[in-house]
Amino acid sequence: MGYDHRGYVLSDSVTYSAPTRIDLAGGTLDIWPVGLLVPRAATVNAAISLRARATVAPSPRYRVVNSQRGIDLSCSSPDPFFRRPFAALAGRLLEFFRPHRPVEIRFETTAPPGSGLGGSSSLGMAIAGALNEALGAGWTIPQLVRIVMDAEVRILRTATGSQDQFAAGLGGTRVHHWVSPEPRSESLPWMDDGADPLDDRFVLVYTGEAHSSADPNGSVLERIFAGEPTAVRGIEVIAEAAYGMRDALLQRDWDGVSEMLDVEWGARRALSEMVTTATIEHLSDVMRQAGARAVKACGAGGGGTIIAIAPPGKRPAVVAAARAAGGEVLEAASDPVGLRREPS
Repeated sequence: MGYDHRGYVLSDSVTYSAPTRIDLAGGTLDIWPVGLLVPRAATVNAAISLRARATVAPSPRYRVVNSQRGIDLSCSSPDPFFRRPFAALAGRLLEFFRPHRPVEIRFETTAPPGSGLGGSSSLGMAIAGALNEALGAGWTIPQLVRIVMDAEVRILRTATGSQDQFAAGLGGTRVHHWVSPEPRSESLPWMDDGADPLDDRFVLVYTGEAHSSADPNGSVLERIFAGEPTAVRGIEVIAEAAYGMRDALLQRDWDGVSEMLDVEWGARRALSEMVTTATIEHLSDVMRQAGARAVKACGAGGGGTIIAIAPPGKRPAVVAAARAAGGEVLEAASDPVGLRREPS
């Protein structure tokens, strides 16, 4: 049973998925208004195939279901979801879209919890995409990015960025320029003579430590907004590394990519001791010893996933070293496709 176009569900079910991402350089600059504080602000990231998936369908009551976490909540309104972990994002997006009749949202994710790969934003984009089509709302990808970011701010009660949502919405490898009045996204070359760099050069390792972006980001933002010279210079170096990463990818210069990855991580570690952990440092050391040219944490750090880059001939040794040290090597491919509808 479907409903008409006046804000009701248009079909029995609508399913959307969205990718997560690795961030190569320029994190933190996507958090408004940090990007306004440097002459050129940009973030370079690449979408990966660890996707989130959400299905919206008509229901007698508002319902949120995630079998991975044993969640099955049913309410007469979305409000009770706001107070429930892992259901709050669905609740806030239901609050925004305001369906005229109750709906059920089923979702699943493939990135580890607290991975630093933008998993919550990927899920938010998948839910928003499904609600957007189911309700015939007509919001564009940039508008959905803002809708999801605003929902996350309301949940976290702290500043959040938008690089994760843009990666989930657009897919591919991109540099996101944080310019006024609207960010601009530029597509970058990525495949290496037809080979996926995630197969040949990069290694993604989950540390086993779920990260939370609030504390590392909060410590960095406090210093930046206080105008501490070392913090201001730190974000300037991060911005320079982002444009250096862009140039290296445009020139197909993998040595340059490695160098900028290393510069970015060095600047980030100098901004706050909270971005790294003993586990991150240990895994970084063993992977470098095995041949990795550079290693950095994804997202805000403090746990989650780290990414290493190595010459193609060294990658197997880096993978073996990471596993021997207790890291979980994540199998993922580069993903050129952003938010998309899936068979329900």
